[in-house]
Amino acid sequence: MKFPIITTAIMSLCALAATAQAELKVASVNVTELYAKFYKRFDTENSLQKQLADIKADVKPREEKLLKLQEDLKKIRSQYDSSLSDSAQAKLREQNNTKLNEIKAADQELKDFVQRRSVAFQELRNREMRLLMEEVMGAIKSSAEERGLDIIVDGVAISPRQEIGIATPVFPHIKKSFDITPEVLSKLNAGAPEGFDPDAELKRLYGNGGAPANEQPAK
Repeated sequence: MKFPIITTAIMSLCALAATAQAELKVASVNVTELYAKFYKRFDTENSLQKQLADIKADVKPREEKLLKLQEDLKKIRSQYDSSLSDSAQAKLREQNNTKLNEIKAADQELKDFVQRRSVAFQELRNREMRLLMEEVMGAIKSSAEERGLDIIVDGVAISPRQEIGIATPVFPHIKKSFDITPEVLSKLNAGAPEGFDPDAELKRLYGNGGAPANEQPAK
């Protein structure tokens, strides 16, 4: 019969798989925490905040121009009276239409300006975040090579479950002893200014709550 041969082969494969698993060197990191507490990230955020403030400053005069035109239109319409002569009424209508066109043009100019600057800012932000994440990944790989690790998993990775409408952890349980986040974070922040405190920087950036919900380090 062939069944014993098949059974033996399966058992041998299982034994080989078990041996391979036993030899694997695995660790975990909290990628979210590494990114959130990377000292260069705060420099980038400060720079982006300044650029965002510059954009708002550039938007303000355009908003004020639009408001001024709208106020002018109200004044023109407040002058209308049925007792006015036909020529006076025609003049007010002409002024009204002219002002409406100016308002339309100013409104479109404002919208176009905001759209252009918003798109450019978002592209810049995404590019800067990608560069930071590349450094984070580089530090993770460096630690893996130094330790001779085969696999490093993101201990806080989540997987969307469309069928139940929630996200669940990719790895429901990982031993704490596998976590090398502090080691990688120390490597990332080796060039930080003296006295750098990531927790204090998080509070300064986001208030007393520290990092936002999607960037809170795992406990």
